[in-house]
Amino acid sequence: MSGEFCLKYSVRNYESDFMQALKPSALLGYFQEAAAEHSQEMGMGFDRLREEGRFWVLSKICVRISRRPMQGENVTVRTRPHSPNRAIFERSFFVEDASAETVIRAVSRWCVLDECGRIVPAAKVPHKETVLSEERAFTDQDWKIGEEIPLREKPIYSMTVACSEYDLNMHMNNIKYADCVFNCFSVKELSARVLSGFSLHFLRQSHEGDRLDFYRHALSDSVYQVVGKCGEVPVVSARVEFCRAQTE
Repeated sequence: MSGEFCLKYSVRNYESDFMQALKPSALLGYFQEAAAEHSQEMGMGFDRLREEGRFWVLSKICVRISRRPMQGENVTVRTRPHSPNRAIFERSFFVEDASAETVIRAVSRWCVLDECGRIVPAAKVPHKETVLSEERAFTDQDWKIGEEIPLREKPIYSMTVACSEYDLNMHMNNIKYADCVFNCFSVKELSARVLSGFSLHFLRQSHEGDRLDFYRHALSDSVYQVVGKCGEVPVVSARVEFCRAQTE
């Protein structure tokens, strides 16, 4: 079986932001769908794992952006899985525009949990023989994002988890956190800068009724850390990077 899988998309208006550019959460939705369909082909999809009381979770993703596709653009999302270690499955993603130019790259880490929330060793996850590629989207990603924000910081955005945030695994869908992270920036701030990348680390699951408070801290003029907490417990941490002003 081929080690690469692709899906084609046309960026819809509801997948774009106020600048008509593809939203980070919609991008993660593309990635999630491509990974799910490829996993299904590999014999390790949602239905197969559910029979055994297991499910996939995305633990970390790092995204680098040279250009965000605009509303109406046709794009191709390519994904390839890499050889797992004892428990972590890595997968790369590439977004190509209509000229076959790669405009977005991402690397991600996934694991399989059982119904008690324990990590299942990779060797015990059923799968079909698949050609695994060690050619990653990039190899210099920094997986270290702090879980704490300086004490002087106050919540910049808050929300309460409701049913519309849920996924098939009965907790807040990971792609929903991207909207929360970018809600920590104003329209004015996002209009003035170009997004060059972001990383998300999913630390704990959130459930219906949980109140999430998001804190933002500037690491430099162009790099920000965002941490989402349920009470005092971090549930997601993020790094958001900008490259230049829109007018440059």
